[in-house]
Amino acid sequence: MIISFNDAYKIARVLRIEKELQGIPNMRKGTCNSKPVVREYGPGGKTLKIHYLTRQVNAEYLRLAERRMFLTAERKRILSSLDDVPSKYCVQISAGYRLNRSEWEKMKSQSNPKEIKGDLWFENLHMRSRFEVNTAMALRGLGLEFKYEPQIRIGNKIKYPDFVVYLPEFEVCFIIECMGRVGDEQYDADAENKLKLYMDGGFIPFRDFLILGGTNDFIPVRDWVINTIVSVVNSIASECVFPLGQSVKVSPSLLPPDIEAAIARMGN
Repeated sequence: MIISFNDAYKIARVLRIEKELQGIPNMRKGTCNSKPVVREYGPGGKTLKIHYLTRQVNAEYLRLAERRMFLTAERKRILSSLDDVPSKYCVQISAGYRLNRSEWEKMKSQSNPKEIKGDLWFENLHMRSRFEVNTAMALRGLGLEFKYEPQIRIGNKIKYPDFVVYLPEFEVCFIIECMGRVGDEQYDADAENKLKLYMDGGFIPFRDFLILGGTNDFIPVRDWVINTIVSVVNSIASECVFPLGQSVKVSPSLLPPDIEAAIARMGN
């Protein structure tokens, strides 16, 4: 049975959506004189501007309108599965995580210079194993943001974890390692060294990093992978979502960098 995200994560997701919506102009796609447009609305639903999409310069307006439409639908979907009221809660990072938003924004997928053999792909990512492809599919199906084999620094060493997953609701990341050759002597030794490096660097198991195990003859079924990932996300959410009345760590911005930049350009 597939487990679902808990109410704490759903509440945090809605709170972030609402913050982001506050920073995006009220725009909707439509037509005017049979031409595609984006209408920008003001207080009371009054039309302020009509942006014709036949002009390339107005492409950003379309992107913002589509983003707003997506967020509005997502908020409605999540609220339909919640019995509680998100506005009664706040997000507070009570203890630090090893990887945060600023580090996430510097990461690039497939930074590992080690050659990838075989022909296994997920979307535009060349991957090393079917295990990793299944994990990527699970992450995408859950709607979670991830980067594959990005470069991170732990102390004075550079490492390339299989996946780094970003949770924008909390502006923190966690690592997933797909250890698919458990039982191979050299592989186990390398895995032990990697785990020791993580823990010596202050990474907490099942919080800052997650290990998924398999062998040459066994790959965990996707349902198990999904449930394990969801359990980590639920654990982080439960740690960070509190009733109002407690101090909140305020983020300078909850808008994705590309959306924030687009709005800034519109104001110039």
